Amino acid sequence: MRAPRSLGAYGVTAVLGLFGATGIVQRCAPPPPPVSAPNSVSTDCTALVNTHRSAAGLAPVTVDKRLTTAAEAHSADQAQRIKMTHTGADGSNAGQRITRNGYSWRTWAENVAAGQPDCTSVVAAWMNSSGHRKNILNPSMVHIGVGAVKGTNGTTYWTMDLAAPR
Repeated sequence: MRAPRSLGAYGVTAVLGLFGATGIVQRCAPPPPPVSAPNSVSTDCTALVNTHRSAAGLAPVTVDKRLTTAAEAHSADQAQRIKMTHTGADGSNAGQRITRNGYSWRTWAENVAAGQPDCTSVVAAWMNSSGHRKNILNPSMVHIGVGAVKGTNGTTYWTMDLAAPR
C-alpha cells in the first residue's frame, strides 16, 4: 500500500513544528538593514579637529564611543525638534548627557551647529567662531564624539562633545 502524496493537516503541522512557523516567515521577510559602519562623522571631524590642534601645538583628541553616543543622541534630538540648541528636550546639558552615557568627566565642552553639509564645513564654521574655537583648542580636552542627523526639514544638526576624564 502506498502512502498518500498529500501531507494533509497533520503533515503540515509536523513540518511547521519541525522548522518553526516563525522560521518560514523570517526567511520570507526582507533581510534586516546592514549594520552601519563605525561613526565616520566622528572619525572625519576628529581628523580635521586634530589638524587644527596640531597647528596650535596641542595634543590630539581621540574618539570616545560614549561621547559619540551622547553627541549622536543630541543631534537626533535637535533634528527631531528642528531646533539647534545646547539644551536637550528633557532640559539636560551636555555634561548630563555625557554622564548618562557612562563617561566620568573632569571637564567638558559642546559645540552645536546646523546646516553644514559635511565635516569640513562644520569644523570650519566652528573654527571661525571664537567660543567654538576655544572649545576645540582647549588643551584640557582629550576625548571627542561627533554626531550629525538630518531633520525632516533637510537641515543637518551637528553636535561635538569634548571631554577629559576624572
